[in-house]
Amino acid sequence: MEDILSEWEKSSLTAEEGTKLSLTKSKNLKSKEYVLAAKFLTKRAINMEAIGQTFKPLWRARNEFKIREAGDHVLLFIFELESDAERVLSQQPWSFDKHLVLFQRYDYKTPAKHLRFTKAKFWVQIHGLPMRLLDPEIAIELGESLGEVSETENLKELVGNDFVRVKVEVDISKPLCRGRKIDIGEDRE
Repeated sequence: MEDILSEWEKSSLTAEEGTKLSLTKSKNLKSKEYVLAAKFLTKRAINMEAIGQTFKPLWRARNEFKIREAGDHVLLFIFELESDAERVLSQQPWSFDKHLVLFQRYDYKTPAKHLRFTKAKFWVQIHGLPMRLLDPEIAIELGESLGEVSETENLKELVGNDFVRVKVEVDISKPLCRGRKIDIGEDRE
């Protein structure tokens, strides 16, 4: 039993080693950054410089953004302004080199290797509705059956000539929905 106790003491931290080091004064912890984690759904190696050159003119950020590699096709985009990060999120989906890029807010609390990228926003068109159902509220209601509907400023953009459309956050870890039956009243589906 004494052998076990002596071995335990060897593996425990000494008083000096156990002293906590406070990093709250560090510049990096105090600066306000708005970070988006991005997963590139490709098997190819990713070139951070090419990605930066591609997205810079598309995003038109008011202030510069930085890119940091986080491993396994995950990059961190660090924005100085919250409005720049929010604009990138609101204009999803994004692609690079014909491959989907998934984005999510990131706060540095979770190690990047533990992030799960399972949701993507897509514009979904809904066809085959009677003309009387081509309405923004109907588009939103139908979209909610597929996933979380993104808000839109202009409801008129949800109605096309013979279809409605809505931006929906879809769980890409599940198979895509091929269709839905809906009850439109008057004993019709």
